[in-house]
This record gives sequence, structure tokens and C-alpha cells, in this order.
Amino acid sequence: MCHYLSLSSFRRLFKDYRIVCESYATAEARLSSERLEAIDMERRAIHDEASALLRERLRSKVAIDHDTARRLFTLIELAVPQNIACRERLT
Repeated sequence: MCHYLSLSSFRRLFKDYRIVCESYATAEARLSSERLEAIDMERRAIHDEASALLRERLRSKVAIDHDTARRLFTLIELAVPQNIACRERLT
């Protein structure tokens, strides 16, 4: 069985998620725990938004719970080349 899913509606989320993750990684050694927690909360919010969109887009094909959608978004985000996720910056 195969399900096709256009990723164009996820571009902004991919870009935002990568920016926040990079911010966290670079700030880990120099920022206070409160600021790191704020960055992590932002990352989780983007992750939740993406998982909700993923569930909505897949609703007619497969039923998945919130946690599974979060994991699936993570896998998709890691599999998509950065140049595709960030293409809108170039146009």
C-alpha cells in the first residue's frame, strides 16, 4: 500500500523547526535554562502544529494518534533534504 502526501504545506514548518532546533543546539552552552526552555517550548509548539496538519492531511487514508503523528513528522523532516524544505527562501 502506498500513500502520497504533498509536502508543500509543510515547508514553513520544516524551515521553522530546523531553525529552532539549530538555535537550541547553538545556545545550549551559553544561555540560561529558562531561555533554553523557551526555545524548547517553541520547538514543541511547531512539532504539535505539524503533527496536527499531518493528521488532517492523512485523515482520509489512515487514522493516527497525536504521538504517532509527531514521530512521523520527525521522520519526514529528517528525510526531506534541507534545500527542498527551504526552497521558498530562494524564490
